[in-house]
Amino acid sequence: MRSANKSVLLTLFFVLALSWSNTLLAQNERDKLEKQKAEILRKIKENEKILNQTTEKRSTSLGRLKALNNQISSRASLIKAINSEVDLLDAEIAENQSIVNAMERDLQALKKEYGQMIYATQKTSSGFNQLTFLFSSSTFNQLFMRMRYIRQYGDARKKQVRQIEIVQQNLNEQIAEVARQKEQKQALLNDELSENQKLQGLQLEQKKLIAQLEQQENRIKKELEKQRESERELTSRIEDIIEAERRAAALANVDMKALSTAFEQQRGKLPWPVDEGFVSSKYGLHAHPTLKRVEINNKGIDIQTSSNATVKAVFPGKVIGVMSIPGQGITVILQHGDYFTSYSKLKAVTVKKDQQVQAGDVLGQVLTNNENVSEMKFRINATNGTVNPETWLQRKNNKP
Repeated sequence: MRSANKSVLLTLFFVLALSWSNTLLAQNERDKLEKQKAEILRKIKENEKILNQTTEKRSTSLGRLKALNNQISSRASLIKAINSEVDLLDAEIAENQSIVNAMERDLQALKKEYGQMIYATQKTSSGFNQLTFLFSSSTFNQLFMRMRYIRQYGDARKKQVRQIEIVQQNLNEQIAEVARQKEQKQALLNDELSENQKLQGLQLEQKKLIAQLEQQENRIKKELEKQRESERELTSRIEDIIEAERRAAALANVDMKALSTAFEQQRGKLPWPVDEGFVSSKYGLHAHPTLKRVEINNKGIDIQTSSNATVKAVFPGKVIGVMSIPGQGITVILQHGDYFTSYSKLKAVTVKKDQQVQAGDVLGQVLTNNENVSEMKFRINATNGTVNPETWLQRKNNKP
């Protein structure tokens, strides 16, 4: 009987220890998912403002389509995070339910054992009482042993009652935990349903907008050709300014190694040039959002942001150029040793040539075009031409 008690208590101990360990692991995973969801929701709120801005003047525009695509991507990520949380809760519920089942079996075993003890006591008491049992001892030693037996038997019954109470209490807590987790799961499923409905609405709007833009193919092609022409001029003038600066540094025998190394060490850590927004056009060669068989070769990245957003330097440097190009607004070029950053599509600037700036210093404000889209272009030039700025900027969810 005593060994059975020990077995039940050991089982209970290991079950609770395992439950506690798994709960800690699950909690850590839940915390990660909650942070991920919070970041996605922040992006959705931020991008919603940008999306709404695009409808103020023209609801049918490439800028609106880009903002819509980004919002759809964010909503899909949120649904994926919710699904992960539901899966995690399902695993926790199943595990906790198995713990409940094990504890219920243990409780039944304890109750059965206690019942057997009561039955044995009643059966013994029906034949003679404890005093008769004691005084019928033939020796003093036997009397002492019988007294100890009665006391131990009474203590065992009390311990059994306490063990039953402990198991019952833990069982009730586990049942309550399962119920709480099921409520959490239902709340998440409701959130998922709501987000799916929002996503479907955005996808329907996206489909309609693409159809409308495809009907405006000629206008978009003309605008694209103007954009390409202005970007060719932008690239040419940036390269000319950079080349002139390099020649001047070589003639003056200026050592750029320390500053170049400092810039290189910030790869993947550079702050974003604007506080909010998303990459609306990636670096390099990629398909046009609506024109079939048309590709765009971007020398930098375009970042769609909110109206009047301030543009900031991503690293300490010297202003080596401030210029204005039709279709590209004002461009500011900074030198960081053998590296150069340029910030285009600004409507106003607060710096001038040869000025020294620090990371985070305001360079100007983003230009808003006639479609009410606020978008800037950010480039990084290395010794062998442009590089992908996204690999140099810190991840968006780590951005201050």
